[in-house]
Amino acid sequence: MKRITLLICALFVTSVISAQSRTVEYDGQQNTVTVTRVKPKRVDQHDLRIGIGSPSLGLGLFVTTYADDYYYKNFREEVLDAKTYDAGTYFTGIYSLSYAYHSRRWLQCGATVNFALLTNPTRYVEDNTLKSRETGFMVSVMPTFRFVYLYREKVQLYSTVSVGLAGGSSGMMLPWADFTLIGCTFGRKLFGFVELGSLTGTGGCGRVGIGYRFDSKKRR
Repeated sequence: MKRITLLICALFVTSVISAQSRTVEYDGQQNTVTVTRVKPKRVDQHDLRIGIGSPSLGLGLFVTTYADDYYYKNFREEVLDAKTYDAGTYFTGIYSLSYAYHSRRWLQCGATVNFALLTNPTRYVEDNTLKSRETGFMVSVMPTFRFVYLYREKVQLYSTVSVGLAGGSSGMMLPWADFTLIGCTFGRKLFGFVELGSLTGTGGCGRVGIGYRFDSKKRR
């Protein structure tokens, strides 16, 4: 039992401490010097991100796409409808802006703002000129907690939980949650990221973007 306990302690220490051996020549004699580096638990770093996401099911709850009431129309309204057509709905994407503080190697805390816009133009059949343009939007503000399970200098793998408020042109304002099932960053200070989000989230199902990391200023 004592041997097993010592073995577990040794594995834990070697996972935290990495050692390198170097051969140094001094006065014609070669000596081996061992350099030990300990991985710090605290990172004390910040990052800013901007990204764009694809549509999700949660977007439709907060965005209203306006439509005419087809019931109880009089003759004049029916004639006017025959002279116009719906040009389709255009989606600008879900834009995101986020900040996070790397308090630990495994935990990053911050906030995320998401915004999306949909437009629905109506045009005249005769000359294709614009008659009207109706828009819908969605916005969410959420504290964000990012859990990192692979932390390297150039690559990080993580999952994210965000809980806050979401609303839009539908008039609804609800407590909402958004999840990043798996995310990956690649790069050092200037980096890119790719994420797979939840179907009901306000950040989109698929997300890509760029970011910038910077260290905290040391106090003198």
